[in-house]
Amino acid sequence: MKLVSIYKHTFLVTLLLLVWTSGHGQVWSLQQCIDTAQVHNKNLQMSRNSIAIGEQKQKEAKANLLPKITANADYKYFTNLPYQLMPLSTFNSTAPDWEFKAIQFGVPHNITANLQLMMSLYNPQVYGAVQTSAVASELVELQYKKTEEYIYFEISNLYYNTQILLHQLAFTEGNLVNAKMLLKNIQLLNEQLLAKGTDVSKVKLQVSQLATQKESISSKYEQVLNALKFAMGISIDQNLEIESNIPYQNSQEYTLSPTVDIRIAKTQNQLLTSELHTLNKSRSLPSLNLIGTYGTAGFGYDKKPNDFLKFYPIGFAGIQLSYPLFNGFTTQRKADQKKLS
Repeated sequence: MKLVSIYKHTFLVTLLLLVWTSGHGQVWSLQQCIDTAQVHNKNLQMSRNSIAIGEQKQKEAKANLLPKITANADYKYFTNLPYQLMPLSTFNSTAPDWEFKAIQFGVPHNITANLQLMMSLYNPQVYGAVQTSAVASELVELQYKKTEEYIYFEISNLYYNTQILLHQLAFTEGNLVNAKMLLKNIQLLNEQLLAKGTDVSKVKLQVSQLATQKESISSKYEQVLNALKFAMGISIDQNLEIESNIPYQNSQEYTLSPTVDIRIAKTQNQLLTSELHTLNKSRSLPSLNLIGTYGTAGFGYDKKPNDFLKFYPIGFAGIQLSYPLFNGFTTQRKADQKKLS
């Protein structure tokens, strides 16, 4: 009799599992859940955006090595021409050197238009920014990998918990079916005076406990399933059915390698070192730029009878050297912040 009950229970559990997993929706494997999260998970999407931003920052740093060309145009109308003080000895050789005369030069209309070129030949801040941006980009990629590993672990954990709850629900449902059948038999025996009323009450209590347990497991199953959907990045309302079988995997050999956290810590240290090195170089080394201008300058006079507007070309090329002498300890304060980080 006991053996028959075991076979019956096994058959009911198997049947319930088949009914549970044979719905109209697609049955999702763990790999399908992970692949879906790879595309739709919001944290992974933000991490990929951070990688793209890091790549653009690296390109921005390298772009500072390219020449910069600007177009400038300027028009001035002088209601009062500027004054210059000329020594009187310029006009009269007998005049003393300490006497001057105020003279106005120029014309009221002044127009300038030119193209200016500036190219950095050597700038410690620019070269340091290129190196720092490369390390920062590597750090963002490692942080993405860490986020990816966390999401994969979370989905795997939720997936296996859902499978366990699914089996627990099937097991509880089978016990509930058996308990209800037992209750009918006990009630018949009680009617025939072959069982006591307390026996009926005990079986009723067992049925009630199993029903409550079933509702609790069902609620927990829905919660874990919704958490799995959220981790995958899909809608909560979307139908999701998972595989009921939990495959057994043989133990695999693993090779020792640095964890992502260790690699992130090392890269962060490299980033701070690169930033400190850039700050130290920027306050102790000069910057050298190639500069050039080509354009025209226009002068106009609007009084009769000699009104005119004439343009004259202007152009030059040169090298500009800049050396920081004192910037109010700004660079030093930035370096102190990096050391404390």
